[in-house]
Amino acid sequence: MHDVPGDEGRPLGLSGGIHSAPADTSLTKRALEYLSAGPADAVDLIAHVCNLPGPPRTVAEHLAAAMFAGRTDFEKGLDGRWRVITAPSLNHATLAGGAPAYAAPGLDRIDSLSYVVVDVETTGTRANFGDRITEIAAVVVRNGEIAEAYETLVNPQRPIPHFITALTHITWDMVKDAPTFDQVAPRLMAVLGGHVFTAHNARFDWRFVSTEMLRATGHTIHGRQLCTVRLARKLLPQLPRRSLDHVARYYGVSIAARHRAGGDALATAECLVRMLRHANDAGVYTWADLQRFAGARAARKPRRKSALPTAAINDLTA
Repeated sequence: MHDVPGDEGRPLGLSGGIHSAPADTSLTKRALEYLSAGPADAVDLIAHVCNLPGPPRTVAEHLAAAMFAGRTDFEKGLDGRWRVITAPSLNHATLAGGAPAYAAPGLDRIDSLSYVVVDVETTGTRANFGDRITEIAAVVVRNGEIAEAYETLVNPQRPIPHFITALTHITWDMVKDAPTFDQVAPRLMAVLGGHVFTAHNARFDWRFVSTEMLRATGHTIHGRQLCTVRLARKLLPQLPRRSLDHVARYYGVSIAARHRAGGDALATAECLVRMLRHANDAGVYTWADLQRFAGARAARKPRRKSALPTAAINDLTA
């Protein structure tokens, strides 16, 4: 897959779109708690947050500015006092993957939003315990069409297990000279920015992308997420499974390279276009409608318990 020309200079930060922010620290958490009661002067704020009674104003202003540098959830008002931005702002709800959601009215029509379909190949399933990304692809869907695509191998800076190579056909020789994640992070963030993060098993891909982004940049990513597995459960209850193979077959989408980031992301993006039309035909018109529709779990028949540890394999083969 090659880069497809997109809207260079497009405005980022659509309401609820993916964006990054410096990771929370103990100081910013204390500041958030303190400012939740209302705006505060820098001297009072720093005295509380830093346990520094009576700091000189110049020092307090400097420390506050440094603490909130790059943050979009804090601002200094015209009256010189710091406050938490509440609209639009970060709320404390969580979406798939456990990340905070970006506050949004939910009234956006689903056909007016843009989506970035992400797929990652990894060294394993444990993002927080040493496994790393070996390949990533991001495909932007806008106005019902594929508008932009990005794909790259990534040097995971650790060995690739043999069973992963057997599944993905990605070898160490393929990635040893590839860029590391910190090198691809700026370009990747430019592709992700402003869109709804979408993936087939979004929890898995979000967990790896957010973990790698935090490690590489010190920033966390926030924004709306859409899981096409969950959406398929509601739209296609007749399918025996909602794996990408089954969903793609239903919608007549071919997968050029299965278990490679580019092939899976492109196929998921083409399925997404069809799924959004399908959802619209089912009376799902807005983001809030879509969240309610995809989020409601249908009753499931009890399944016979297996002795095999399938959860990890399902993450990798979805």
